[in-house]
Amino acid sequence: MNFYSKIIILFLFLTSWSNAAFCFEEDDKKTNKDTISALVITQSNPMFQQFYDLTGNQIIDVIDSLLDLDKVPVGLIKAIAGYAENKLIEKDFFISLTNYYDDSEIPSNSMYQKWDNKAMFSYGEAICKDDTSTLLTLTDEKHFCDYVAPINNPVVTSNFGWRKGRSHTGIDLDLQVWDPVAAAFDGMVRVAYYHPAYGRVVVIRHYNGLETLYAHLHRFKVKVGDIVNAGQIIGLGGSSGHSTGSHLHFEVRFKGKPLNPKHLISFKENKLVSDSVMMVKQKWDYAALPLGIEYHTIKRGDFMYRIANRYGISVNQLCDLNGMRRNSVLLVGRKLRIK
Repeated sequence: MNFYSKIIILFLFLTSWSNAAFCFEEDDKKTNKDTISALVITQSNPMFQQFYDLTGNQIIDVIDSLLDLDKVPVGLIKAIAGYAENKLIEKDFFISLTNYYDDSEIPSNSMYQKWDNKAMFSYGEAICKDDTSTLLTLTDEKHFCDYVAPINNPVVTSNFGWRKGRSHTGIDLDLQVWDPVAAAFDGMVRVAYYHPAYGRVVVIRHYNGLETLYAHLHRFKVKVGDIVNAGQIIGLGGSSGHSTGSHLHFEVRFKGKPLNPKHLISFKENKLVSDSVMMVKQKWDYAALPLGIEYHTIKRGDFMYRIANRYGISVNQLCDLNGMRRNSVLLVGRKLRIK
């Protein structure tokens, strides 16, 4: 029995607990109903214990393996993730794909094994050298964990990427001095101090392993170690540090690596692009690919206009979606968001 078949059986086992009807479609062909019935695992089946004994991390490994397939079964992944987030198993312990129930009081401590309130991002390469693909859930409705925009009606004034010959590792959002700045997700304050370039800066680690940064603040409203909820005011906007005017410099990072916030958040619509994101390790960073979004894999001979024209969008739109410039180098094998 191959690995993919085992995953199908695992899913059938999970759904059988909930007495839910199941219909799985592979390569656009409906699986025979009798075959499904034969694969359902019950407590009397010898294979029951095999899957019942899976730990939370093992289920995460299962999902990570599915993400490595050429054709990612998004529906199957979300179904398993939904089960893992909501089912209560032995010893009243919830399996969590967001590390919300990490045994440590520090968010996602099992992922980082480090809590430094002096350096903003001091993790090094060792923490991610063995990574391939990791699924992160961004919201947890059962426990009221959601996304809230850092400021009201955010307007992007500077994008992620190269700016004036230098790397801009976040985006700038327009605000006025004294405007309230809110935490984007639930988490714990890891950094809150004055930095020569960032000015008054707050870094929050979240339960799924992401960290968000809020810079150039005028005043702090939190301190290191504070547990904050999404939407809670963590500071007041300003122009401290190296800043040419009042604005919020906002960053999203995973294991210290900067991500384009627009890959996770639609600032025009003021909401998340998707409720979960696949983190794919690249040579030096991560590609953040929201599930359920259409992508183009760069092939040899591709260029900006050809890709944009194929999907009916402009080159400017393609660049904006991917935090690129018109003259950016296209690397074969990388994925570009096209919607």
